[in-house]
Amino acid sequence: MTNQNNLINNTENLWAKELFKANKPVFLEHKSKKTIKDLNTKKIVATSDVWITSLFKGYSVNLASNDRMSVLKDGVVVQEIMLDILDPVTLIGRHPGADIQLEYYKLGMYHLGIIKHEQQYYAESMDLTAGSLINRKKMKLEQWVLLRDSYVIDIPGYQLRFDLPNTPIIETENDDTKFLEELLEIPSFFYTPKIAPPALCPLMSHLVDNREAIHVWSEGVTTLVVADIVEETHDTKTFRFVGEKPLLFSYKPGQFATFLLPIDGNIVQRSYSMSSSPSRPHVMEVTVKRVSGGLVSNWLCDNVKLGERLTIRGPSGKFTCFEYPSNKMLFIGAGSGITPVMSMSRWVADTAADVDVKLLACFRSPNEIIFRKELELLSARHRSFQVAVTVTSGWQGTESWTGFTGRVSPQMIQMIAPDFMDRHLFMCGPEPFMESVRQIMDDLGFNMNNFHMESFGSSRTASGDINANNSIELSGTQHKVHFTKTGIIVDTDENIPLLNLAEAHGIEIDYSCRSGSCGACAVKSSGDIAEASQCGITKKEKEAGYIYTCCSVAKGDLEINA
Repeated sequence: MTNQNNLINNTENLWAKELFKANKPVFLEHKSKKTIKDLNTKKIVATSDVWITSLFKGYSVNLASNDRMSVLKDGVVVQEIMLDILDPVTLIGRHPGADIQLEYYKLGMYHLGIIKHEQQYYAESMDLTAGSLINRKKMKLEQWVLLRDSYVIDIPGYQLRFDLPNTPIIETENDDTKFLEELLEIPSFFYTPKIAPPALCPLMSHLVDNREAIHVWSEGVTTLVVADIVEETHDTKTFRFVGEKPLLFSYKPGQFATFLLPIDGNIVQRSYSMSSSPSRPHVMEVTVKRVSGGLVSNWLCDNVKLGERLTIRGPSGKFTCFEYPSNKMLFIGAGSGITPVMSMSRWVADTAADVDVKLLACFRSPNEIIFRKELELLSARHRSFQVAVTVTSGWQGTESWTGFTGRVSPQMIQMIAPDFMDRHLFMCGPEPFMESVRQIMDDLGFNMNNFHMESFGSSRTASGDINANNSIELSGTQHKVHFTKTGIIVDTDENIPLLNLAEAHGIEIDYSCRSGSCGACAVKSSGDIAEASQCGITKKEKEAGYIYTCCSVAKGDLEINA
């Protein structure tokens, strides 16, 4: 530091004294041949000028030092200057006579000096008004600061960044900047890096304030991503879906979606009730129970992983409390048929609807109770809910059971809902179970106009590949079916659903549920047919000449508009 202090003492007020002389400032007996007037023609204005100047001075570019100074404006490099070509004294400022002339309203005429001495570089602030910063500390006037690799000097409107790989390493205690003033607030005329906005949080795209910008799925085909998989029981999984992009799901609680699944090289369609509620619109869930020998249920449970994409169509179905509003409801679900019942229950609970609900869930054993904890929570936290569970068969294991046991009976119905006659009943489960309960309610004198059921629980079976023509075998009484649009006339019997017949002969009829619930397969027809008991076709549709082909068979010769 002694040598540097002597240099500072010997050059006190160097800039102020020398600027008004005819020649450039004198530094350690070195006299520049340039005058201030001459500087106009030798200004350093761009990187290309530096290299050209170097070449005409006879310097070898390949032998030049790597020491350089970059001039940045708004964080972007606008000039790059090799330091070894500079004279011992370089002036930076707004004055036309400055070696490096920059323009900014707060910049001094001669704002900063760069001094080269004994293979090292120093900086000196020359401006009293705005000043200069080095590594964001305030530089003092007439004090040299030794520059090191990666140092940054701030002057109004600009930054000077120094790359000095050849600078000797100096001990930290000799660092000139450690004694400089720390500023509590950096003036606005110095460069302040713009803070990049935080990465968009996934939550942000789901805010209600941004709702109008989010696509709503309420019909048609869309692709979903598996966001989570919940193990409900040993043989049942809930698949939670979100959109590929932020998506809101709009459907009626109790409805279903049809999955178009690529299985063994074919596109197989299966419809599953949504166990989720539209009151939670950012996700959609289906709950799938394995079926012995089932193609789709086992494929889903065995193959679908987190992050996979599946295609769905929908929503469909008339099994929903939205269609039959009531202040009192009785929900009955058996096995996987609990899924649409749970969708409606979640809706009632989430919206705090003024509805009194009695829910009876039927399972074979305690370890097969789907949504067991949530059913308990519904009953515990919502005054409008009373939940009862019955198990219908013996089971192995040590778990005790204190709830109902046995199949649904008139006594069980009357115990759970003594006022059942005042309620709308919504039921879903296996066909034999529902037929049994239907008979019980009919025998109890229940108004069957208030009896609503959904067949096949959470899954509706399709006939396989939607592109394949299925062969069929006829037996018993046969009839002729004329598909008028295609002009095809085929034979059928009184057992084959007309939708299956059309598929077997390559005739396209739209469908979703294949259980008589959605009406997607409705077509106009003339002739005698028989409908399955679960067929949900309305009186108005019949009067208009429509049939549901998925649950109708021929009882005579027919003409079908397909």
